[in-house]
Amino acid sequence: MENSVLWIFLTATCVIKGVCSQSVQMEAGQSGFVGSKVDLPCLFINSIPPVKISQVTWQKVINGKKQNVAIANPSLGVSVAPPFKDRVSFKNPVVRRRTPSLEDTTLTFSSLRLSDEATYICEYTTFPAGNRENTVNLTVYARPLTQMSLSTPTLVARSSNLKTPVATCLSANGKPPGTIRWDTRVRGEATTQEIRNSDGTITVRSDFILVPSKNTHLEKLTCITSYNQETYTDSVTLDIQCFLNSDMIGLKDEPEVSVEGFDGNWYLDRQNVELTCLTDANPPVSLFQWRMLNGSIPNSVEIRDNVLLFKGPIRYEVGGIYVCDATNSIGTSSAFMEISITEEPLPQVGTGDVFSVLGMLLAVGLILGVAITVLLLNRRKPRGEMDADSTDSAPSLKLAPPPARRKPGDEFQRSGRVYEDLPNTADYVSYRLACNKDDYPEPYSPPINPPLSLPDSPPINPPLLPLPARLHPLQQYLLPRLPSLLCLQISFPPLPIPPSRPCTLHLP
Repeated sequence: MENSVLWIFLTATCVIKGVCSQSVQMEAGQSGFVGSKVDLPCLFINSIPPVKISQVTWQKVINGKKQNVAIANPSLGVSVAPPFKDRVSFKNPVVRRRTPSLEDTTLTFSSLRLSDEATYICEYTTFPAGNRENTVNLTVYARPLTQMSLSTPTLVARSSNLKTPVATCLSANGKPPGTIRWDTRVRGEATTQEIRNSDGTITVRSDFILVPSKNTHLEKLTCITSYNQETYTDSVTLDIQCFLNSDMIGLKDEPEVSVEGFDGNWYLDRQNVELTCLTDANPPVSLFQWRMLNGSIPNSVEIRDNVLLFKGPIRYEVGGIYVCDATNSIGTSSAFMEISITEEPLPQVGTGDVFSVLGMLLAVGLILGVAITVLLLNRRKPRGEMDADSTDSAPSLKLAPPPARRKPGDEFQRSGRVYEDLPNTADYVSYRLACNKDDYPEPYSPPINPPLSLPDSPPINPPLLPLPARLHPLQQYLLPRLPSLLCLQISFPPLPIPPSRPCTLHLP
């Protein structure tokens, strides 16, 4: 229909202009996939006055040589060359009925082949104008065949770090070639290569390589192939057979064989206990063997495949180290369990006690958390605010400002009349009573007035008080001269002097 419209348009154009030379109208290129149908349009634009079409010939150009494909003759009809006879025909049915109307000789390929890709010539033979022709390039594409497979049905994990191709993905016989990528959780790498085939297609092969291990067993590999904005996926599941040796790659951190059943509380006369040998192997374990280190298994212990049954009351002789050897078609691995027997059962902690302890721990933790939070907040508080808070909360505890700092030696330059400043000179107590007179000579000894008298029995010492912020003048005079390890209990009124010993200053 489109070709007819084009032919009518071109004819009308020539009629309007009044003159038009002969020409062959064709598209520059056509394409299709292998097995599909494609048309190669060819339209003849006649002149005014028109010329007579004697024959139309389609030819294929191969390596510079022309090969006839189909011929349409008004008198002889249509003929197609043997290589194309079953697949090539003229699209316009009028051409097939021996008609002189050969303006539209579009050629149709019903089933494209890769060998059909070439340059085709549509040639018109006219009288008396001669020959007119044009060319079209036919491109044939091939969708690749996607295939994915395991390198071998069953892979074996070895003890080395040798990388092995585990799966292969093919994008075969594509034109142009497809692209391949992998989607999997398994750590590995892919190697890709392109193979150019004799028919012009390209095969892309991608191998996925990894170190087979227990961790890769039953993992899924997905191959994703893209071609001409189309995507194809295929998946396989890895089947990895693992040695039972504990030094296998991927197994060294998780033993393949383990023995369970001992809870640490096997005591005399306990019953209904057993040991179980657990395995995780591919292929499955086919043989379990039990043995006992440094001895033989007691008669009271029954072996049932991967289970040891301890029949009757437990006795001391069943204690020891039990070993389980597990074997599959690839290797053998072992695990052991040491059994110790106690005379009495161990105390059991009830569920209620456990919850009580946990509750107490939570409460203690909460209290400590609150205390630490409050402490941190107080420590971050500005000093000015803390002083204000202290003043507001406890005004009675505010300390008096410290006395003015004196220069060194001021106490040695006094006039010696300190005792006269006291209300009563009898209150003066010489530090000689507590200290060595020879080591600490007294430069001035005022008389005691009235005479000092001591009671017969020493009274009870008054309570100890902390040193006041401001010292009495007498205290300021006497205290600096006392030895560092001995001091005198000073009280008012005077009290009997006890033996020299470390003491604390007493104030009324």
